[in-house]
Amino acid sequence: MIERLMQMAAVGPTWVLWALLLLSLFSIATIVERMIFFRRRRLPVVRLSRDLEQALRSEDMGAVRALLKSSPGPESSVLLRTLDWFDDGAESMSEVMESALREQRLELDQGSAFLGTIGNNAPFLGLLGTVLGVVKAFQELSTNSGSAMGSVLSGIAEALIATALGIAVALPAVVAYNTFTKRANETEDNVRALTSLVLAHRKSLRFGSEHALGGVSAD
Repeated sequence: MIERLMQMAAVGPTWVLWALLLLSLFSIATIVERMIFFRRRRLPVVRLSRDLEQALRSEDMGAVRALLKSSPGPESSVLLRTLDWFDDGAESMSEVMESALREQRLELDQGSAFLGTIGNNAPFLGLLGTVLGVVKAFQELSTNSGSAMGSVLSGIAEALIATALGIAVALPAVVAYNTFTKRANETEDNVRALTSLVLAHRKSLRFGSEHALGGVSAD
């Protein structure tokens, strides 16, 4: 068993370097795709909130739907599904919002697990390459004469490159993971804030209806 492990270690860090390069390509592709995804779905939430409030005050649900359809994004998608349950009351709308938000969150979090895994494990993969490179260098040192010291030092340098490459692959992945997670959380907060306006409008309609009925019965 020990001999087999030594033979595997003698392969050196070359395969680790190729693996890190491949992971870096996948990581960059994921980062670019997520950047495009969030950029295309970014909404001016403050302006949308004010326009939505005005449309709700006008009690024109057609205008509300038209406003949301003209502002495509995760927030609008959740709100449109929530409005489908407008006649069923605020409680039903709140439950539908939670369901729709969970579905949107799955789409928002795509690629995050992969980037988090790369960010956490790429340095360890680079360290593995360094260890394998050092082992190979010492094996060459033990089998060759002192005149081969140059090739041994070259092997150690190659081994250290594996650690540097592992860190270089991990850093962008960690930054992207944190950035995209923050954007997903912001989108979820936006959905809840905008939905609160719709729910408040729905509750005000119920309160007004109950107040009117109370006034009629009092007469």
